[in-house]
Amino acid sequence: MSKGSLAIFRWLCACSLLWTSMVEVQAQQFMGYSPRWYGPNANPIPEAREAMIPQGLRLHNSLLYQLSQKDKTATLFTDLEIPIISERASVRIYGYGAEYFQWSPESMSRRGITSDHQKGLIVGDIYLQTRVRLLAENAGWRPNVVLNYTLKTASPKPIANESMRFFDTPGYFFHLEVGRNLLSPDASPVSLRLSGHIGFMCWETVQKQNDAFTYALALSSQLQNWHLAIQLGGYNGWMKHSYGSEYGDEPMHLSARCSYRINRHLAASCGLERGLRDYPFTQLSLGLTYTSDYRLFH
Repeated sequence: MSKGSLAIFRWLCACSLLWTSMVEVQAQQFMGYSPRWYGPNANPIPEAREAMIPQGLRLHNSLLYQLSQKDKTATLFTDLEIPIISERASVRIYGYGAEYFQWSPESMSRRGITSDHQKGLIVGDIYLQTRVRLLAENAGWRPNVVLNYTLKTASPKPIANESMRFFDTPGYFFHLEVGRNLLSPDASPVSLRLSGHIGFMCWETVQKQNDAFTYALALSSQLQNWHLAIQLGGYNGWMKHSYGSEYGDEPMHLSARCSYRINRHLAASCGLERGLRDYPFTQLSLGLTYTSDYRLFH
């Protein structure tokens, strides 16, 4: 083979490898780093927390169970919030300590998952959050306003991404919460509080960074030891408009949680989360919450 023919052959091989890698990336981007294709706890919708920072430490542990006849998921969720200054600023660490999963053959086929990653036990994402109250609610119409900044670590091991359960990439989001009592607990036996948030979220994908607008609207009520909260929320990414409606980066959900205070420090809760768009999951949660007067500064 002449030098010219060898050069052409090498050039064709290089082009072939480049084209193959581009096709693989495009295929990965199509299925996307999004809730539609990954597990129910990958890049979750931010929770509306009533635009309130607690007076003292709050530790919540719950078991999340996916209600499905096909795909099975059971996840241990832990959420720790420690006030720096009571009701004014706090730090929060939360994440998915362990998740057992089992994909159905149908879901594996759609996602291109091999039999090696059909089921298993993995460690999920860890989130670090800072919360600061910007405005305090008063007797007039001024609401509570809380600014949240959250960092998502690239904590899962590669198997979590290969099994399409959690992203193995970093991300962050910040959102502004606004909330106000419609019925004050001091003036009525039943309190009623309206809250919500808007914000910005971004996370790394295979090739590009996805950016999303986040939103939520919540209504909560308390009667003696009972507390009920309902939330409608979601976020809208931009990649769906570039890669097609099947990309799935515009999840929306409706969630409800009911809790009962057992004593001064302990409360039991149950909740239900239902996907409305780009979130094909329904999750049941059962949990316990411990609270104390501890904070870093008085």
